[in-house]
Amino acid sequence: MSTTDDDTPGRTRRVRRLGARINEARNLRGLVVDPDLQAVEMERQGRRTLAGLWFFLALGLVFTTEGVQRFLAGDSTPADPLWWAAWAVEPMFAGLLIVLLNFEAVILAHGIEPDHPWWQRLKHVLLASTLSMNVLPQLAPLVTGDWDAFNLGSLAVHAIIPVIVYGLAEVIPVIQARRRQVIRQAYAHAAEVEHQEQPDTSTTAPLPDPDPAPVAEVPPTPAPAPEPAPAASEAPAVPSAPAPAAPVPGPPPDSGFGGAKLPASTVQALRAAHDRATSEGREFTTADVRQVARLPEPLAARIAADLTGHATA
Repeated sequence: MSTTDDDTPGRTRRVRRLGARINEARNLRGLVVDPDLQAVEMERQGRRTLAGLWFFLALGLVFTTEGVQRFLAGDSTPADPLWWAAWAVEPMFAGLLIVLLNFEAVILAHGIEPDHPWWQRLKHVLLASTLSMNVLPQLAPLVTGDWDAFNLGSLAVHAIIPVIVYGLAEVIPVIQARRRQVIRQAYAHAAEVEHQEQPDTSTTAPLPDPDPAPVAEVPPTPAPAPEPAPAASEAPAVPSAPAPAAPVPGPPPDSGFGGAKLPASTVQALRAAHDRATSEGREFTTADVRQVARLPEPLAARIAADLTGHATA
């Protein structure tokens, strides 16, 4: 008895604890798939990643700027304006490269690539200029035969860092483009799910025609004063009240599309969409039908086939 009394409270607490975790997981699942939360998280992670990449890119530019300045300045001194102007060459090259790649990130986010030969050529020229001005001074001892002044480690560093800087400059716009793409996909998926969850009321039966206006009843005429009843052959014929006018039936709904009865306005919209697709030189598809009316996909496919067949005929 003591064992059962001790185990039952333990199992109860465990069930409650697991139930609380399940409820928390269900609430968390609803938050995780929320597009606004996904956008905020992606922006936060993207900013953190880009901040680190920009920091290390700046460190690399400091190194490459010193190599380019030493190559251009040569034996000049700070008293020479060339010595100071040489410091601006590498930042100019890097700034041009970053501006180009930032614009490339914007158009890549919209699915457009910079399809022009000089786009890649200009980036390669900037990389080659920085790389050559950092590497050539390290190869000078080999040309003069001064093997003691040659340093293989310095040559490797001056060759690798410009390539890394160029790679970082290429990766940063790609990260920005992918971040925008993820946010767009999250909102598009949420809109699609919301559209699927909405009830489809387009396939309901068409509403009946409104009732015709009621015919005004003819008020009864007052009875005349009693007179001697005439003979049966001389009794006047009493005109009967006119029968109410029957409602004029409206035009029947068009039922030639997929065998479904559709309202006249929907039929006109479908025909207009078909004519618009034909004028654009493309095929009238199921997606075009569902843009006009929220119909089930099988019914929309039959309607598209019927319209296409009528146009071909």
